[in-house]
Amino acid sequence: MSSRGGKVAIASIILVTIVYSVSWFNIGSLYYLMGPDLQGGVSGLGTLTSAFFVGIGLLQIPGGILAARWGPRRVLLTGLLVAFVAELCVSFSSRLIDIEILRFVTGAGLAFVFAPSIVIITRVRGGRSGSGAGIVQSSFGVGGLLGLFGWTLLGSVAGWRVSVALSGILLLLGGIVLALFIPKDEQRFNLSLEKFANLLKEKNLIMIGLSLLSPNMGNILVFSFMPYYLEKSFGEAAAIAGLIASAVVVVPIFSAHLGGMLYDKTRRLRLLMTATGFAISTSLVLCAAPSILFITPGVLLAGFMFGIGPTTGIAAAKDLNAFEKEYDSLAVAWINAISLACSFWPPLVFSYLANSFGYFQAWLGGAAISLSLLIPMLLLPKKVSPRLQ
Repeated sequence: MSSRGGKVAIASIILVTIVYSVSWFNIGSLYYLMGPDLQGGVSGLGTLTSAFFVGIGLLQIPGGILAARWGPRRVLLTGLLVAFVAELCVSFSSRLIDIEILRFVTGAGLAFVFAPSIVIITRVRGGRSGSGAGIVQSSFGVGGLLGLFGWTLLGSVAGWRVSVALSGILLLLGGIVLALFIPKDEQRFNLSLEKFANLLKEKNLIMIGLSLLSPNMGNILVFSFMPYYLEKSFGEAAAIAGLIASAVVVVPIFSAHLGGMLYDKTRRLRLLMTATGFAISTSLVLCAAPSILFITPGVLLAGFMFGIGPTTGIAAAKDLNAFEKEYDSLAVAWINAISLACSFWPPLVFSYLANSFGYFQAWLGGAAISLSLLIPMLLLPKKVSPRLQ
């Protein structure tokens, strides 16, 4: 691929990641409008969040298999189209149960986007896995800012239905850009079931997936519950609540690059991941404090480490793939499948604790869960050697 073609391909992936991220975060920012309309409280927000992560977690491996067999470009387009249809249907739905099912479908569609994006951008950048993952994570943060803060403002003006529909339309436009500027996939690859099974049994990949549950959980709890929490418990205006919560995705725009560079330079997987685990636990303790002066630094810390941890884990997963490059998407999909499929229950536990005991106990419960996830982090290899391309 020419230098110019490579830059256009990277720009296309960045755009797709941004619009993908908007659909990831939009429900958390719009629920202050959806909740009264759908007659759902914090438990309704918990089930919507969980349904999304069940879909995006369970479909990671099928998406990775399809990317290996059909090529990442085809799978990306398919996922964007599925998510577009689901988002459009959400905007016309009037029952919470229907939207829960559609959020599952949205998650399933977006499961086909992330791993292929990492593979495409890493190949364009000459195999620099940390750098490629950092670019995608930073783009994810830009979309998160739009989805949390921008969609809070948009919802207050246009309503939640128009806002969700716009999210879907952006997915469609992203797919059109992708179809125009990403080169067509190479010939189809014959996937070896034996190699695929060995990849799934790789202990280090499993440990990375479990370790990533910690930063993912911190990010999920903040972006899903923080806007609603600040509005209901502190009486903050929707715009202020959305602005504070959006820090969890704004900060990774910068820290993801740092995480990628640190990984490429040091290869110290265990150190970077355990530092992430300790910091996420600390951030959730700060979120439990009954003051914005403590909550805001907690959100900033969670965002900073969400840039470091997942970038490190994704880059290491590609380097730990011992098979052909076509299995890169499967390695990334496998760690995402573990971490995202396991992410469905923290929102349910959080909403239960918040309903039964209060938000203070709910945030501390999240911190305790995050701390327990240091166990798989300590089982990771100290260093990972760069893989020959």
